[in-house]
Amino acid sequence: MRAKEAAMDKFEEIGKRLDEEMTRLRKYLEEEVAPATEKRTAQVLREASEKLSEAARKLEARVAARGSQASTDAKS
Repeated sequence: MRAKEAAMDKFEEIGKRLDEEMTRLRKYLEEEVAPATEKRTAQVLREASEKLSEAARKLEARVAARGSQASTDAKS
């Protein structure tokens, strides 16, 4: 019986250690990984916003060029 109790104590100790490690991992993810990920995501969104703005400017310039070309053609 003693061996069974010792094995059970060891199993409980392993469970407690796993709980402690999971708590440490969760804390690390929340305090270290998440903020860095959020910072990088914000940076990527800013870069994407700049590229979309540039694409919109190019489209507007094409539309304007077509409009002026169409009015030139209509006058001829």
